Amino acid sequence: MSALAAVALLGGLLCCAPTARAGEQELDKKRLKDLFAVCDEWAQAGGGKHGDGAMMLVENRVETMPPIQAAAVDPLTQHLIAARRKYGPKLKKKGSAYFYDEKDKRGFYMVSRGKKGGGLLIAMHGGGEGQGDAGSAHGIWSSATSQGFTVISPEVMSKVSSAWNQQPEERMVLELIDAAKRTFDIDPLRICLAGHSMGGDGSWMIGGRNADLFAACSPLAGSVMPYMRQGTLNRRETPLADYEGLMEGVLPNLMHVPYHIHHSDDDRNEAVHPDDIATGHLKRLQALFPGRYEFTYDRVTGNGHALPRSGVKPIMKWLAAQRRVTYPKEVVWETWWSWKRRMYWLFHPAPQSAWRFHGKLVADNHIYVTATSKPAPGRKEPAQFELRVLLSSEMVDLDAPIRITSGDEVLFEGPVERALWALMISAGRRMDATDVYEAYVDVQVPRTMWFDLWDGTR
Repeated sequence: MSALAAVALLGGLLCCAPTARAGEQELDKKRLKDLFAVCDEWAQAGGGKHGDGAMMLVENRVETMPPIQAAAVDPLTQHLIAARRKYGPKLKKKGSAYFYDEKDKRGFYMVSRGKKGGGLLIAMHGGGEGQGDAGSAHGIWSSATSQGFTVISPEVMSKVSSAWNQQPEERMVLELIDAAKRTFDIDPLRICLAGHSMGGDGSWMIGGRNADLFAACSPLAGSVMPYMRQGTLNRRETPLADYEGLMEGVLPNLMHVPYHIHHSDDDRNEAVHPDDIATGHLKRLQALFPGRYEFTYDRVTGNGHALPRSGVKPIMKWLAAQRRVTYPKEVVWETWWSWKRRMYWLFHPAPQSAWRFHGKLVADNHIYVTATSKPAPGRKEPAQFELRVLLSSEMVDLDAPIRITSGDEVLFEGPVERALWALMISAGRRMDATDVYEAYVDVQVPRTMWFDLWDGTR
């Protein structure tokens, strides 16, 4: 080989030169093969005993790796998704009732399969102390297969009041969604939640905390968990003055997720008051953010704790017509669980409860962010928050400089590199080719004074 030919070959194998655009580089196939091996290691880690934690160890190592070429994004995305579908729990295709954890007989669920490429509806049952079962929810919602949905009705692992507001139940729901993606041909843009009574609570709480996953939700005779004055209960006779607020991490996140809410004012099992408060907040959010926070409130009288008089078929049709917003230009993320590390294109490695981030694409390649937190007893609120802003070519030009500001301060300005980590945390984690983020920027966002979002301004 001549010296000139050797130089040409070496140039084709190197990653992007500083003066060249990433998209113009020839794909380095040898490096791509090595990256495929890392993807396989990561996916196998996720399918093992330690799941999420094992994946994070690989992700931490991947963060230190050199950037990837633009030409590698599509093949890496496809490989990540295929590997994630290969490793990890799947649902059984025969029969209709199973235990997700067969060994300990926990996580009972029922399945009715819909059409190939259709949506997924998680149907949550009602109940309370020692009550509730998957069959009750499945009897209500399984006919959503007529709308193309595959319907999964899980049963809480601990039959206590507000069980769907517990961490184990929420994680089970999310893991069942992942398992369904591995097992069936599910449209990731059409994943929905619905439930009655305590299942309505779950539709509010799980839907709000994971808003970036869902197309729409429908809570019937449920509520966002209220904070009550000491010694009072959420009852029809309880005056509104005894309601001190609603649990954080739900309503502000619903900027792009439509809700169909049903409640009767004479419900003696779950008072209508929290839904009245929640929809009042949503109305104020609609005024502050025109075109966002869509909801329908079917507030009736004389129906007690029953399902809607017209049944749930109209709601099923409405759910089937919704599609998830994937690359929103504006995001609000009010945090709750420390393990919920991402909301759309905002990421934090370990958020605490009742932190709130607000990001908006205000101009081409210019993102504006703010951060705040609700003071908690015994907790020192940070002066500034670390925040990772994920970047997609669907939103910005990744080959041009990115600018991120907060108030009058420039937090970042300059070029960015594509990274395997970003693909892992988005399309890979979700097994979703419609949810691809290719790069990221780390910033430190100054803390602003806390206010409830519906009481603030844009």
